Amino acid sequence: MMDLKCLTGKPHRDILSKRHDWRGDIMFKDILVPWIDDDSEAAPLDAAVALAKECEAHVAMLVVVDVPAPMPSDWGAMAYDLYARLHEEARARAQKKAEDLRARFVNLDAPFEVRMAEALSLYPSNTIAMHARYADLTVLSSVPQGSAEAGLRHDAFHAALLQSGQPVLVMPPKATLALTPKKAVIAWKPTRESSRAVRDAMPFLHAADSVDVLVIDPKVGEAAHGGEPGADLATHLARHGLDVEVVVRPSMNFSVAYALLDYARQVGADLIVAGGYGRSRLREAMLGGVTRELLQTTHLPVLFAH
Repeated sequence: MMDLKCLTGKPHRDILSKRHDWRGDIMFKDILVPWIDDDSEAAPLDAAVALAKECEAHVAMLVVVDVPAPMPSDWGAMAYDLYARLHEEARARAQKKAEDLRARFVNLDAPFEVRMAEALSLYPSNTIAMHARYADLTVLSSVPQGSAEAGLRHDAFHAALLQSGQPVLVMPPKATLALTPKKAVIAWKPTRESSRAVRDAMPFLHAADSVDVLVIDPKVGEAAHGGEPGADLATHLARHGLDVEVVVRPSMNFSVAYALLDYARQVGADLIVAGGYGRSRLREAMLGGVTRELLQTTHLPVLFAH
């Protein structure tokens, strides 16, 4: 039987007395903000800049030229001159957007650049994923149902999460990223994705006053959570000096995402850490999914990793 005293993981007094020094973390030195539309990028950019100032990091805003693919017709492929004209129009729109962003953020309080990339043979979301591979963190907005560019936003998140190998921070439109969270909540499952999310979130977890390991509807057993759901992770985090507590809850006939967000709201959490899971678009649309629901309904910043 595991000694439950270790689950609270109270850190040493000298750790509690110090503010987390983000400059000691080498994880976040390149931060990517894909620019999809002006209405929803304020929160992601604010979060990226705040983090960049603390980490002495570089922010890259990415504008993608969405070049329409040649479509076949009764007369064969799209005429070259028509395709060339559409290409130039798309490039001109993206160029203007990039120039507007450079002028708008010329006094941004962090090292930054505005990149323009062409999706010549890829979907725009795949181009975003390519650039995300060379960043330590991608910051995107949440995707409330019915929001502008919801399809592209969902695709961008899906591609960055599953194709980049790097974490994705999702910011709801009115949310603010707390660099020293009072409470961080880990949505724990004994999976590779959850374990990776915890590892990628370590700078945030070290900065938090306390961390809750939330386990919803756990399956007890050697192949699942073990005899005490969340205990092994809590012990691991306690060894890192974190103030951590395990909370086990049933979903009570609600979705897991709803139960998670409801708990985070009750305890006043500033950040959620979660594994991000991908399925076929058809299956996820039919069955729902915790990742998709969090992306659509979260009121808090969520750090996802796959």
